[in-house]
Amino acid sequence: MVVVLIPSYKPDEGLITLLEQLTAQKRYEGVVVVDDGGGAEYSDYFDRAARMEGVFVTRHAVNLGKGRALKTGINEIMRRYPGAHVVTADADGQHTPQDIARVADALEAGDGSTIVLGKRVFGKGTPVRSLLGNTITRWVFALSTGKKVYDTQTGLRGLPANLLPEMMNIPGERYEYEMNMLLQAPRDGAQFEEIEIETVYINNNAGSHFNPVRDALRVFSRVLSFAASSMICFAVDYAGYAVLLELFDLRPEIAYLGARLISSVLNFAINRNVVFGARKGSLWKQIVGYYALAALVMVLGSLGVDWGTRVLHINEYLIKVIVDVLLSVLSFLGQRLVVFRPAKAKQA
Repeated sequence: MVVVLIPSYKPDEGLITLLEQLTAQKRYEGVVVVDDGGGAEYSDYFDRAARMEGVFVTRHAVNLGKGRALKTGINEIMRRYPGAHVVTADADGQHTPQDIARVADALEAGDGSTIVLGKRVFGKGTPVRSLLGNTITRWVFALSTGKKVYDTQTGLRGLPANLLPEMMNIPGERYEYEMNMLLQAPRDGAQFEEIEIETVYINNNAGSHFNPVRDALRVFSRVLSFAASSMICFAVDYAGYAVLLELFDLRPEIAYLGARLISSVLNFAINRNVVFGARKGSLWKQIVGYYALAALVMVLGSLGVDWGTRVLHINEYLIKVIVDVLLSVLSFLGQRLVVFRPAKAKQA
């Protein structure tokens, strides 16, 4: 059972045409349209939609953003059609009825934990902003999540019924919500399946609200938060070292180990709960994995500094910076892929 969800702000006749095509297919349990506060000038389109058989229209009094419109629609579908899967589609004609049906078919054939994404193929004729934006976010998304998604900006998505309650809790009220959905999904044990769809740009994609720099930074947030976590713990480590050395008059090597233990506990807590959002994983397995990785990094760091100063004759302060930067990449990847890896896919 599939319901199509169409958020719409300022529609034109294309919305009515799309609804007529979808209802004529007799493929769906229903179609839910969200009027995102377009105002009186556009109310006639929504009134006509509401009179169509199989179409339900819910309205925002003011514009609240696409993210909120999607959440409103998902909530309405869970209430009206319990157990239904959801296919989200844009109201501007970018998604054909045939492709919407293909996503619905893949969704129903799935395992109940896989999000189906309509994948546009970018090439000759693709607006430069769309090509640049999707290329940047594709690579950054893969680095920060370990998941490959070719078209991170697609609005044609199939959402399994058992993931809908979690979709309601994802932050974001406007266009950032769709990116946050992709970032959150692996943490909740969801997988991605992409199926190729027709690439349609209306007026050279002039209505797109995608900002390549802003959205790339949003995808890169996990890497940035990991760096911030490391900097915070670096400060705690040195402060703890000074306190143990000066106030408790401990030997330097003992103060070093004590400070590193304190900062590592803080680093583990921040990375587990904030950076990687891995609270659902086994705490003890994560602790063992984290400290095993930390020990490996310390050994490699010691060897790297020794080799750099003795063989390459690099300044001892500079080589430490170089080694620490390289090992921070290893630490990030190790924590993301092994220690705090995403939850396993849920069974339908």
